[in-house]
Amino acid sequence: MNKGSIALVVLAGLLTFTAPAGADTTIKSDDASVEITVPNGWRQTKPMAPVINIQATNGRAVIFVRVVSKEDFKDLKSFAQVGSTRFTRNLTDAEPKFEDVEVNGHPAIRVSAEGTVTSGARRGFMMTFVDTGTMFVEVVGVANASAYKAEQQTMADMAGRVKVLTAAGAAAQPTPAPAPTQTPSASPSAGGKPPSARTPR
Repeated sequence: MNKGSIALVVLAGLLTFTAPAGADTTIKSDDASVEITVPNGWRQTKPMAPVINIQATNGRAVIFVRVVSKEDFKDLKSFAQVGSTRFTRNLTDAEPKFEDVEVNGHPAIRVSAEGTVTSGARRGFMMTFVDTGTMFVEVVGVANASAYKAEQQTMADMAGRVKVLTAAGAAAQPTPAPAPTQTPSASPSAGGKPPSARTPR
């Protein structure tokens, strides 16, 4: 076997070995009512509040997935307004941007915002509110300002990776959800930990 053939065999072996590391992972909520397929590098973490169906992080950003009954809100616009206010009310200089979008063929509203919390730390939020026809789905991404631009597209794409399996999770959601007492406030450490966040109640 010549050197070129050896190199190709070694390269093929490396590609075969490393392929699983790049694979997406599907994670489900504890009640199996909703799932999300996250990119390589993301992992499921314990929800910080009972109203969160799924929580996940890649070490730089945090994603929260929540499913609620459509009966609890007037319409999608109201759902987005309540949800976005919950995360931006404590930002002193945020100017939320609202955008009508589609997620997997469903009407959705995307809200993005950057601002300073009362502690002085800066945060970025990427929120997508989706009307699936039977349920409302809220997917919120939070990152420190230094990581927000790099994570923004991934956080937006997460909404299209959510699949509602049953209505069980939404039935237990108290609504309308009041605002949290504070927005994400912890700064990333040298180890690249994501910002901590007080989640919707």
